[in-house]
Amino acid sequence: MAQTLQMAIPNFGNNVLECLNEQRLQGLYCDMSVVVKGHTFKAHRAVLAASSSYFRDLFNSSAGSKTPTVVELPPAVQPQTALGRRQSGRRR
Repeated sequence: MAQTLQMAIPNFGNNVLECLNEQRLQGLYCDMSVVVKGHTFKAHRAVLAASSSYFRDLFNSSAGSKTPTVVELPPAVQPQTALGRRQSGRRR
């Protein structure tokens, strides 16, 4: 019988989100941009879809067509809040 090895990595989820946010800030591995009040922010589609029903629905609705690479958000959205919190897992 094979043994299963299990490891507990403290704060794994937060560490992954922080790393993804650092990559986003450096423009690494980003696959889309979000425009808020004329400011463009690079983003990871998978992180946005995992953390926001708005983005998840947007990406799912384009399943049969080309998924948008640029999304413009309404002016009421604060630029830093739109991506920083979603990509880092922290409130700002």
